[in-house]
Amino acid sequence: MKEPSDIERFQRWLQSELSEASAIEDKEEREKRQIQIEIAISEAIKFRQLVDTVKIASPFIQRDTNVREPGNSEVKPTVKSGECHSCGAIRTSDIEFCPVCGEF
Repeated sequence: MKEPSDIERFQRWLQSELSEASAIEDKEEREKRQIQIEIAISEAIKFRQLVDTVKIASPFIQRDTNVREPGNSEVKPTVKSGECHSCGAIRTSDIEFCPVCGEF
């Protein structure tokens, strides 16, 4: 019996996550998580079919360094004080969203 590929193991993990998601008490959160996982499973299946069709050994590339370095700090937009980061409109400090475009 051949060893399961990484994508097969990933798909099985997603299926176990889908089973665990059914235990989420909040109905809205449960449905949201189930949809996310079902979409991921669907994409994994399509990817496996593509790999089988193209007949490549492994679609994964080993890199010496990370493609994107993980950061320890939260990414925040750089804006001038009182200016919307999306549209540039002047905001007052007493509200958390832009009154012009609605961005937070």
